[in-house]
Amino acid sequence: MTQVDDWREILVLAAALDTGLLDRAAAGGTVDQLAADLGLDARAVRVTVTALADRGWVREDAGVVTLAPRARRALGPDPGDAVLAEVRLAAREMAAYAQLAQTLRTGRPSHDVSAGDDATRRRFLEAMRAIAARRVTATVRALGPPVGTGRLLDVGGGPGTYALAFATAGWAVTVVDLPESLALGGDDLAAWGVAQIAADVTGGIPGGPWDAVYLGNVVHLFAPPVAADLVYAAGRAVRPGGRLAIQEVVLGRSAPAALFGITMLTGTEAGEVYDEAAYAAWMAAADCALEETVAVDRDRHHLLLGTRR
Repeated sequence: MTQVDDWREILVLAAALDTGLLDRAAAGGTVDQLAADLGLDARAVRVTVTALADRGWVREDAGVVTLAPRARRALGPDPGDAVLAEVRLAAREMAAYAQLAQTLRTGRPSHDVSAGDDATRRRFLEAMRAIAARRVTATVRALGPPVGTGRLLDVGGGPGTYALAFATAGWAVTVVDLPESLALGGDDLAAWGVAQIAADVTGGIPGGPWDAVYLGNVVHLFAPPVAADLVYAAGRAVRPGGRLAIQEVVLGRSAPAALFGITMLTGTEAGEVYDEAAYAAWMAAADCALEETVAVDRDRHHLLLGTRR
């Protein structure tokens, strides 16, 4: 499924989802019928349907509105085809950016990017899976085949995309994540043969030593002292000769990194983006000197690799 990049299309889609317009169009009907069934303004529905049709999300034939194939796929049961979950996540991010002036005044985020009711958190999980699907093959390739006994700890891996790929590549995978995250993705992990530990990793890395520890897009959630401690703990939990792998948006290497810092500012209590020098220093302190930085998603995401001495 093609990503949606135009901010206007994202907001139109988010509104169509939130009002039920896309779901109602699945059954077909005229603009007036859709508006009446949903309690919406007919003129507003007509203009919005025209925009959705122009972008290939709906069709209007002889006055009857139906979903286009693009929307049917996006609304289907395939969990890997979660473009609309990404759209909702992007719309929340835009709303947070619109409140940046207030965040500048208070220093407080305008929302919690991963929180909300069960439906919101489920959509966040689906979005994380869809985003990860674009780079997981490159990540597994860069990490390489299992070493030692193949025990790998996936830190923050509740969505499961990387855990499944690592397990398929032969690693014996354990995911450690917050209880509320495992409550969402835990059944899938269990079905894939992935072990689970419910824990807050800022209190320590459980169950070592590991043949590999993978920190997948979690370090940016924390303030510098906590981030440094997390990388140190992860590195020290790796056995000598094992691998420490950190996947991140790296300041100075990733094109959107600086703006991603704003996303952390508006959506987390203390998260930031960090440059390669910071990661290298933290990894060296844990005796896992940075050996290689691999682009796993063009110029957006990188995997930083070190071997424990």
